[in-house]
Amino acid sequence: MSPALKANCHREELLALREQLDAQLSQPAIDAFEPADWADRASQQTEADVNIGLVTREVVLRKEIDDALERIAAGTFAICEKCHAVIGARRLNAVPYARYCVRCERRVEDEGNLE
Repeated sequence: MSPALKANCHREELLALREQLDAQLSQPAIDAFEPADWADRASQQTEADVNIGLVTREVVLRKEIDDALERIAAGTFAICEKCHAVIGARRLNAVPYARYCVRCERRVEDEGNLE
């Protein structure tokens, strides 16, 4: 399969992922009600915190998808942003919006863990 055809396949997958995220982000995540006691309020607050975390992650993922679509349009899709090596097909099948090859991704994660 040609690189352009592979990129187009990933483009379709990325567009489908973006559509799913947009649908999730458009749904209200928190029901507003006044809980009767402290335990209900604590439970509601915990649920709200989890929902905020999920929405935040979905927004970040949406940006990664949009960036990957821009890389497809620019002709730089599947090229590691750090070492400029080709990102392997297995990695792109698992993470179609990947910016880095596996080796560089590990380095990025290790650097993040040191902070």
